[in-house]
Amino acid sequence: MQPGEVIQQLDGRLQQHEQFGDSSRIVGRVIERYKFALEVLARRDERLREFSSRIEGLDVESADVLFGDLLVRAELEAAINRLETTGPAGASSESLPWLLGEALTSLARDRSMGVSRGAMKRDFAVGPARRTWVWDLPDEPTHVGDLLRESIRTGFMPGAESSVEIIRPTPRMIEGLERACALLYRLVPRIADSVFQHLHSIAVANIRGPRGRMLTGSGGDGTPCMIFIDPDELDNPWDTAGHILHEGIHLKLSDLIRTGAIVTEDGPIELPWGRKTALSNSVFAYHAYAHMQVFRAAVQNLGPSCHAEFGAPHDYDAPAHAMSVVNNKTTSPFSRAQERLEYLHEQLSGPLSPRVTPYGRELVAWLWDTIRPLAALVGERPVSRAEATAEAPPAPSQAPSSARYRQGQGLSLRRSPSTQVLFALDPASRKIVTLNLAAWLAFELCEDKTEHEVLSGYAASLGLGTEHAWAQLAPTLEGLVSSGMIERVSTGTRSVEGVSP
Repeated sequence: MQPGEVIQQLDGRLQQHEQFGDSSRIVGRVIERYKFALEVLARRDERLREFSSRIEGLDVESADVLFGDLLVRAELEAAINRLETTGPAGASSESLPWLLGEALTSLARDRSMGVSRGAMKRDFAVGPARRTWVWDLPDEPTHVGDLLRESIRTGFMPGAESSVEIIRPTPRMIEGLERACALLYRLVPRIADSVFQHLHSIAVANIRGPRGRMLTGSGGDGTPCMIFIDPDELDNPWDTAGHILHEGIHLKLSDLIRTGAIVTEDGPIELPWGRKTALSNSVFAYHAYAHMQVFRAAVQNLGPSCHAEFGAPHDYDAPAHAMSVVNNKTTSPFSRAQERLEYLHEQLSGPLSPRVTPYGRELVAWLWDTIRPLAALVGERPVSRAEATAEAPPAPSQAPSSARYRQGQGLSLRRSPSTQVLFALDPASRKIVTLNLAAWLAFELCEDKTEHEVLSGYAASLGLGTEHAWAQLAPTLEGLVSSGMIERVSTGTRSVEGVSP
């Protein structure tokens, strides 16, 4: 297979995994989560009831704009945090009903215009269908503008050592962003299309963190769906395209983990390239490095056909960094994305794996397996030291018992066939739980049934043999019990009503 064909294949394969790759499904699950949270909040906040009902009637495009609005999403995340820490009482706020009302009014005027975008002085937009808007806050104060500035101040790297100065873009800066978006689509169109489903806005900004100047940034529930790019980067379409991809992929994983935890214990770890960071941040880095390897291969093998239009990478000056495709000429250990990717894979699939959830371990393994064909393009063998030792087979699950199960009492539920997930809120744990189809099936079967009866129904529904079905079902039942979704009851006990539809 020719290098170009390998890259095109990987560009598609990275979007095909139903849980980890398909951005339409990922975004759909996030939207359903917000609708569920609004349902719960509206039970105690009369102001939200009408808005919740109107939001249920929105089409897919309008719902995506509403829940992609920075202020709406940030306020919803704050409300969900209060819901999960202190309970439904008082989880809403004065700002949330007002923001939802403003957002719905904006959508009625223009289906592409959210509250935040509507506050801009000029409506600059880039990317596919020009749906990703560029920050241009007016100098004069406005209510929404002040909220946006406060969200940046408190939501993105807060602290005395950090600062973000949003810059009003010039036409040349917008042109630089447009060229970078066009180049990204030329090189990896499927990855680019995926990224822009999570990326709603771009801010040109001077960013300083605890370690000094930053070229790009993203992250946090205070500044969701957006990325920051240093203005000096915008004349270089190659690295700017990489910046958009890198930070956009972070947004994709942020959306992914809103409905599925990736770590069990998020304490700090030391990285050999001079960083101490949370374990979850290491998974974010691994996820980005894997995608960037495909982009780098595309630059090397498909990029020459773009040189006439965009110039060659070596035509530009750029600061050296691990993600750069223009200047990565350094011999320092772990200064390149490939080295960091391999190291993180060894750690996440080896000594750190007990601190990673089964969902997270599946993500790590899938990414590594997907990008293996890249090794043939550069003559490397993509096998880490962690793979050199054969993994011990899992211990067989204990045989099903006569234990009887019932669904948890007082659960609030949202069944979402379109996104193939079930959302639930347990009044005891106060945590929003997300079940995939298999776990959803097990939950539905666990109404006054013994383990044998649940296993029989599970195996029949999925067309599995009994042994294979039990290997899947046993840990699922344990997870459902620990999350409060189901309860073990003594023989003879019968379930009572207590599940809210």
